[in-house]
Amino acid sequence: MSRLNHTGSLDMAYARQRATKKSLRYRLWRRGHEVSKAINRFCTKLPQDIIDLGTADGRMLHMIHKEFPEARCVGVEYNQELVDFAKAEFPVLEIIQGDIQSIEFPDDSFDVAIATAVIEHLPSPVKAMKEIKRVVRPGGILALTAPAPFWEKLATMVGHLDDDQHNEVMNLGQLENLALQTGFTVLKAQKFMLSPVGMPFEFGVERLFRGLHLNFMMANQLLVARC
Repeated sequence: MSRLNHTGSLDMAYARQRATKKSLRYRLWRRGHEVSKAINRFCTKLPQDIIDLGTADGRMLHMIHKEFPEARCVGVEYNQELVDFAKAEFPVLEIIQGDIQSIEFPDDSFDVAIATAVIEHLPSPVKAMKEIKRVVRPGGILALTAPAPFWEKLATMVGHLDDDQHNEVMNLGQLENLALQTGFTVLKAQKFMLSPVGMPFEFGVERLFRGLHLNFMMANQLLVARC
């Protein structure tokens, strides 16, 4: 079953699987962990306003809210069914229906923007990045994750992904260039996630692999940029 509907957002069946399927739960947790680390490391003060773009079922944003309970946490999701689900499941969050390529908030509204596993689904990544830059306050940060092209192509070839799920899967250099051309300063660009289900001592093993220049074996990418 496809994880996406025709809008490029998660479908409800996939969202339900994220609560029970080990590999999906792990990947969600790991992306959330990387985002939390980025916020703690690169925010110059505790964030007051956080926006999660393409929030889907709200699970990622709920993880972030538990880490930063005093922050206002807003999620934007295109799929109304997922919006309704997230509102019911996580009433502490502010979930709205909307298009992340045209964000319905004033300039300089947020300290942190999160965009995990979403940029590859968009018809206009440049437009989305400009919108993110507009709504994030000067000095605020964007934490973005995206799949590595090689492993995404391999997953499609063996039938784990539909071949029409993504508009463009960018490598780490392309993600950095996208951030730079839309006015961001890149703070960190790094691959992560050796195993789709987790593994013992994974963080230490990943540091070792980076030191050995074996980054290509990691399936996900993190970009952190400052406005």
